[in-house]
Amino acid sequence: MQTLGVGLVGVGWVATQHLSAFAKNPRCRVVALCGRDETRARARLADAGLTFPDARFTTRFRDLLTAPDVDIISIATPNHLHVGQAVAAAQAGKHILLEKPTGLDEAELRRIRDAVRAAGVRTIVSFELHYNPYLRFARWLREEGWLGRLVFARFQYLSRVTDWYSGWSWVRTKKSGRSHLLAAGCHAVDALRWCTGLEVTEVSAFQSTITAGYQWPTSVIANLTMTPSGARRGQPVLAQLVSSTDLQLPYTFGVEMMGDRATLRDDLILWQDTPVDPDALRRACPFLDVTFHEVVTSTGARAIRVETIMPGSADVAHHPFQGEIDELVACVLEKRETHLNVFDADVTMRVCMAVDRSAANGGRVVKVAGRKS
Repeated sequence: MQTLGVGLVGVGWVATQHLSAFAKNPRCRVVALCGRDETRARARLADAGLTFPDARFTTRFRDLLTAPDVDIISIATPNHLHVGQAVAAAQAGKHILLEKPTGLDEAELRRIRDAVRAAGVRTIVSFELHYNPYLRFARWLREEGWLGRLVFARFQYLSRVTDWYSGWSWVRTKKSGRSHLLAAGCHAVDALRWCTGLEVTEVSAFQSTITAGYQWPTSVIANLTMTPSGARRGQPVLAQLVSSTDLQLPYTFGVEMMGDRATLRDDLILWQDTPVDPDALRRACPFLDVTFHEVVTSTGARAIRVETIMPGSADVAHHPFQGEIDELVACVLEKRETHLNVFDADVTMRVCMAVDRSAANGGRVVKVAGRKS
């Protein structure tokens, strides 16, 4: 049975979860680690309950590029290093797991696209919430018509990140963090695209800076128009995106999709004219880890509560990286594309950049071009 060798660069907070997932996949083995300090890196792994005694350690990224036993490179370094390392990995013929954001401007996105296309390597970008049970259900609910035709959507990435975060020294900077959307809120942009099945065509946004210590605005709100991708066209769907690290509340990932039949608002399915049949929903739902309960809201309205694992933890130890890593490994072995490759992530990144440009220009409308394959 063919196995794939994995090399990882950037042995930090999120890297421990990459490595844990790779270790649980029987079709790969971790063979090399790259970081600035081996003692500190091994200690971080030990704190996470991980040991890779047979994996060699290097401080030189080029050692991963030239190693014949490294098939996949996992890039978990600060954001400003992603483009150079991803391009070099592709040119070396290595398949890539790339942490978000892929690039910090359109020139970086283009360099990554060109390198991956020329090399023909497989890639996956860490929008791992695609494997979260709630978001999988939300996408299915919309696809199967339970909400009807979408008329409005709102996704929110709300947090409070200061110097407790291990990456604070670099994420707070314009050089590496760049903006809240690029550093964190891009998860909400990606989920908005994936769950609605729509693409953003234009944005108008406003921003503010509240939390001290950041070199970029810490809250942004954007109004969006969205349309079906490809040849299909129809009435534009209005949407809203909120991304902030200023708020006095636990990390919150808000999901609202409102259709002309019903609404999904976080863990509640709501309606006004025609009730949603909970028994029919139970029979149709293909996910064993999703259950439903009929409830009455505080205002006396009937609703259905969705019970499953919600995208409500800022701790990466609770994030579903296993599905991401398993998909990448399977796609490398089967010589096919992942659904979360750099070309799809490129669209999410360009939406984030359009929002940032609009906000920097006082809400000026910015158009978003389609996918650049």
